[in-house]
Amino acid sequence: MAIKIQTKQTSIPVVLGDLTFHFDVTDESLANFRKNAEGVKKELEEGLKDIDKSNEEKAMEQIKDILRRGYSVVLGEDSFDKIYEMSPSVFVVMEYFVQIIEGIEEEIRNLGHNPSAQEKAKKYLQKKKK
Repeated sequence: MAIKIQTKQTSIPVVLGDLTFHFDVTDESLANFRKNAEGVKKELEEGLKDIDKSNEEKAMEQIKDILRRGYSVVLGEDSFDKIYEMSPSVFVVMEYFVQIIEGIEEEIRNLGHNPSAQEKAKKYLQKKKK
């Protein structure tokens, strides 16, 4: 008798209006996400404090650049431009970014990619070796 195991997809679909992106949940991608996405989020928060408020156009470009880097890390190159074209407001696109990050973090936890699940798996494997 054969054991059949259903394979799982290694991406999380992210649907934003008519646009669909895929967040890759391979080990390498998750490491990159943890390393860069939180940094971009913090950079965005700090960047808002340090923005050149005397020049609104320059300030908007600074925010766009930070968001562009964040979206590239999370959803891939050109994702910011597609989303900004759909909703041409830096503040709306920023709100989307925060929601996307929070949603991806939750999905990652639901998939079992959290420190406590990894620790349990490690302990189980160590017991199996004995």
